[in-house]
Amino acid sequence: MKSTVCRLVLALLSLWAGLEAAPPLKARPVEPSGDLNKIRQMTKHLLGDTKKLYNIFKAKYPAEVEHKLEFLPTVSMNAGDLAKIQVAKGLAKLSADLQIYQKHFDWLQKVAPILRPQDNAYGSFHHRIENLTKEMEHLMAKLNLPWPTVPVVPPMPTSATHWPVVHTGHALFHNFHLFLDWASRVLMHVKL
Repeated sequence: MKSTVCRLVLALLSLWAGLEAAPPLKARPVEPSGDLNKIRQMTKHLLGDTKKLYNIFKAKYPAEVEHKLEFLPTVSMNAGDLAKIQVAKGLAKLSADLQIYQKHFDWLQKVAPILRPQDNAYGSFHHRIENLTKEMEHLMAKLNLPWPTVPVVPPMPTSATHWPVVHTGHALFHNFHLFLDWASRVLMHVKL
């Protein structure tokens, strides 16, 4: 009986010694394409939410004039440039612009009591913007890309009357819709 136990202990010790000598298991390489696909899907869903919320906003607050805000990010490339987009520059631009839009939507949510009937839809919309921003930051960190410098956003008024809020809301939703449409196209062309 004692010899069997001794043999078992010796066998276990030899296995343990063999495990220590074995090369360490390699960690799976980071596969960022899954993260990029997730960001693509999140962008498409946010684009759909933006369309829905903007249509609700337009129906509730129709306005016949064109709304522009000079300090919102603009798309400054044509369709031919999409194939030339580099990962670092493309993700940095998208991330920085998304953060600017997020700050504007934060402001709109704070000063716009007119959005109260849409609070649930707006809350989930705002949450999706935050999640997309976090996912882009996560992917950029995984790829060791430089963080974008977000331009300083001009201070928004602390309180606003009905017309400026409606005007800003129209401009934000319209420009954000264009931005997301452009972003989804850019993300389809980005290759990791």
